[in-house]
Amino acid sequence: MTRSSTKLFTSSDNFFSAKAILRPIVDGGNHYNVVLNEFQALGFGITAEDLASLTNAAGDTITANVLLSDEVSPGTVEIYQDTFERFPVKEGETVSIQIAQASSLANDAIRKKMKGENISYDEMFAIIKDISEGKLSEIMMTYYVASSFFFPTTDEEMCQTAKAMAETGVTFHYPKGEIVADKHCIGGVPGNETTMILIPIIASLGIKIPKNFSKSITSPAATGECVNVLMDINFNKQGIEKLIKENNCCLVWGGGLDLAPADDKLIKVQYPLAMQSRAKVVSSIMAKKYAMWVTHSLIDIPVGPTAKVTSMMEAVDRKKKFEYVGKQLWMKMSVQITPAMEVIGNGVGAVLQVREVLRVLQQHPSRPQDLETKALFLAAKLIELVGLVKGVNKHKKALALAKEQLTSGKARAMMQKIITAQHGNPNIDSEHLKLGTHTFDVVAQQDGKVQVIDLHNVNQIARRLWCPTIDEAGMYLHKKLQDSVKKGDILYTMYSNDATKITLAKELEAIKPAFQIA
Repeated sequence: MTRSSTKLFTSSDNFFSAKAILRPIVDGGNHYNVVLNEFQALGFGITAEDLASLTNAAGDTITANVLLSDEVSPGTVEIYQDTFERFPVKEGETVSIQIAQASSLANDAIRKKMKGENISYDEMFAIIKDISEGKLSEIMMTYYVASSFFFPTTDEEMCQTAKAMAETGVTFHYPKGEIVADKHCIGGVPGNETTMILIPIIASLGIKIPKNFSKSITSPAATGECVNVLMDINFNKQGIEKLIKENNCCLVWGGGLDLAPADDKLIKVQYPLAMQSRAKVVSSIMAKKYAMWVTHSLIDIPVGPTAKVTSMMEAVDRKKKFEYVGKQLWMKMSVQITPAMEVIGNGVGAVLQVREVLRVLQQHPSRPQDLETKALFLAAKLIELVGLVKGVNKHKKALALAKEQLTSGKARAMMQKIITAQHGNPNIDSEHLKLGTHTFDVVAQQDGKVQVIDLHNVNQIARRLWCPTIDEAGMYLHKKLQDSVKKGDILYTMYSNDATKITLAKELEAIKPAFQIA
């Protein structure tokens, strides 16, 4: 939502006034929806293909999808219930309505981009602002996205994009000189839920580390699904500020917060082709760090033959891009390239990954050592970055400090405080989490060693089991890379709440096995 300085309710051929009426329909998306009288809307040039701007008496403006109906009375606008709840307007209040149009500056800037010309920050801001406010058509957004593949994105443009994305949405601010830390993984490795271990370690040391995250698009479970197993993840800006004040941290979903709002719209344009330039990925991630006022950022880039990033050359390129943008946005950066040869931990799927996290925090005998080791390594790198350790052997000192927070129970106690503050059960035990009721054991067909664990295939099998839709679904790996196996040994166990999903996963396993034994 943006503030408008437009004078309301004056005589104009470009807009009309209408009384707001609640339509008890929930769309469930992040966009806004309104229904207008067809004859009246067409008289002002608004069709069902257009977007409309609604402005209340206070000057608050939203851009909404338009539906037309002859059953809506002239002089009224019916507003979907979830739109009504987000737009500060009362039923019966008069609002101003006009067709939403992108600025000429944004359209001209996109034309320049399509010709390979450089654009100024003001032009970039105009593009991103119109996208965030829903004023740019999907066709123009597609042209903007496509320009990144026709012509290389400059380092300067990466920074412009990140800054504009942040400044057109909700932003946080803290006193000058205060450290605000963050950790982000670019993904591509099933399991690997280090965030939920690292955050309480860092917060327990008195470092402010507000964490916002997205939900899964293509992976079996992202941090969003995992955190939501234990606690509420939906908070507004005021709620987040309260959490940070109480615990130095939070674990919240950024999707409902309007952080860098243009980003979600651009992702939807890119999603059908499964294409996103590296520069756009960096801008997207760094925009949200900038919006959260992050001063010290740790980025994890996993690299492996079946991971998202498959080569060291690509990893180094991404590392340089993150470091450059971070420097321009006044952040101290630590970009770590980590190995991704297999699943990190044993569990894949929201509940299974959360069980792993709790086992590490509880120091349970069955905790996954590789997940604990990686979480401690990343925590130590962040401790070094924020300057909690000095002198020689800083990483060794930082690692010892991170391990002390974990083994002493301080990190677990901090997680319990986080869960309490976010309306969950702080006493939940790792072994009390419920898994899918239907199971199937995949066994080795020969003697040998585990030579390959294919992350792509693990991901696809887990999704057949209905990850991330169902928290209890997923896979538990009983064997890891280079483990010796005998014919009939259980390699992994499938979990789902639907027997049909188990059958579909078994069929996929037969042609795309998760394990290769030799």
